[in-house]
Amino acid sequence: MSEEESQRPLANKGFLSLVLTQFLGAGNDYLLKQVLTFGLALGGIWKSALGDGGQSYVAAVLALPFLLFSAVAGQLCDRYSKQLVTVRVKQAEFLIVLTAFGGFYFNNVYLCLLAMFLLGTQSAFFGPAKYGVIPELVDTSKISMANGIINMLTNVAVISATLVAGALYEAYRGPEGVTTPEGMIWLPGVVLLGVAIVGLLAALQMPKLKASAENLKVKWEFFAPHLRTIRRMREGDSPIFTVCLLKSGFGMLAFMFLLILADYTVVLGLPETKVGVYLLGTIGVAIGVGSISAGLISRNGIQPRLIPAGAIGLVVASLLLAWAPSSYVVIHPADTAVAEQGLKGLPKEATVSHYLNRAEDRLKELRPDLKFKREGISLSDRLKRVENGEVGAMVISSSYLDVFENKKVISRKLEDGNSTAEFYVIWKEGENGKVLKDKQEKKVPSGLVATPVEARKADIWRVVGYLFIVGVCAGLYVIPLQALIQKLSPVDSRGQYIGASNAIDAVLEMGGTGLFFLMRQLGVGSQEIFFLTAAIALITVGLFYWRIRAHIHKPEWR
Repeated sequence: MSEEESQRPLANKGFLSLVLTQFLGAGNDYLLKQVLTFGLALGGIWKSALGDGGQSYVAAVLALPFLLFSAVAGQLCDRYSKQLVTVRVKQAEFLIVLTAFGGFYFNNVYLCLLAMFLLGTQSAFFGPAKYGVIPELVDTSKISMANGIINMLTNVAVISATLVAGALYEAYRGPEGVTTPEGMIWLPGVVLLGVAIVGLLAALQMPKLKASAENLKVKWEFFAPHLRTIRRMREGDSPIFTVCLLKSGFGMLAFMFLLILADYTVVLGLPETKVGVYLLGTIGVAIGVGSISAGLISRNGIQPRLIPAGAIGLVVASLLLAWAPSSYVVIHPADTAVAEQGLKGLPKEATVSHYLNRAEDRLKELRPDLKFKREGISLSDRLKRVENGEVGAMVISSSYLDVFENKKVISRKLEDGNSTAEFYVIWKEGENGKVLKDKQEKKVPSGLVATPVEARKADIWRVVGYLFIVGVCAGLYVIPLQALIQKLSPVDSRGQYIGASNAIDAVLEMGGTGLFFLMRQLGVGSQEIFFLTAAIALITVGLFYWRIRAHIHKPEWR
């Protein structure tokens, strides 16, 4: 290390420019992603466009470009100045958000998804430059802290984006329950354009840097460079390939968590704004806390021991979230007058079929007179028992209500004529599972309604607490991995190594997205998918002790 390099302060103009550029870029990515996710989730205006788990497509089109273009992006970041690459991708972002503007303005979800894919492509080209330039801007001993700062402020950007996205989506959508936007249809596009312009100005402040491999011949191939780089990783003395896999496990879990939490508008019965503030905002703040904590603990080096500690925390927090109480619906026979009474409309000492003990506990608080019968049969069989009068009602998690075709009804309560009551009419299904229709082609009611049971405030705060644990542990987990990839990569091919790492990220992120979509199509509720995230986190713990633990005492790992 030269004397000049050893004296580079952390708060230099180049690093500050990178931080601000990344902050605004991540903000725009997640702003578009979250607005689209809310629109395609269970309670969104586009939920019928792509079916259950439709928000999976948003995550997939964001991740796919990292698989397709990271190989070329990594080579370009070695062949050309990383500062030049940064400026070019920010210029492209301005043009891309114009596509998103058109999609929102003309209510074309597919055009918005195209814009998401293009933004993902722009991020794929920025990724190797973003992480590869850190060792060129700061002293080697400050790499962990620099990564911690980047991660913390990235999560501040994600928090800001999710806070804005909830309110932005509601302003775009207009009144609750509409299937086409009736609000300020121009607003999302204008906000995206504004952020892109400021991001470009920030990138222009980065000082010019030399290319690390000016004589490199760029090969315009999608996958072959990744395979060559991965082969070099596996043939080297260090297990950097395993480090990349562990880092990609973080990306996989992150995508799954965000997809699950988008459905918490139904699981906890929260509006999009509160999901953004309480849930996504909390996890973003916590990742920032975990990232900075990892940087402080690492001080002037790297602490690989934080990796299994963070992973074990993710296992525990995932299980707590899977078992956490939620909101419920009680399905029972009722006409409109009875349905408007809510739970009071249930007959005294009625027998309620349930499977989850936490659902029984919640109902006992509200109606202590009810009797309960635990049944492990399918939802359809339990519904037939309610229809046949074998039990008085059934209680299920709100996220499973869409198993039965239904219509939300908001009507005035009879007792005062002013306040409103909310319930769901369940349509009658034939033996083939399709909804029956009368001669006028109108859907036939089954005579059953679903009455919502709100989640307790204490339970909502419990979920917030669990998500804070998730975020802190995620920051502790990923920061040492990012620092190790940067430190163990050869200087003249660091961009290619980071590009290959990003491609591995994309594969596992798309795998996580596919698992979420598959689980939803199989009828698994969003909350129960947390059991799967716990299993994935547990695998990362095993992989660390199998492949990494023996190396952590080596000087280059500190």
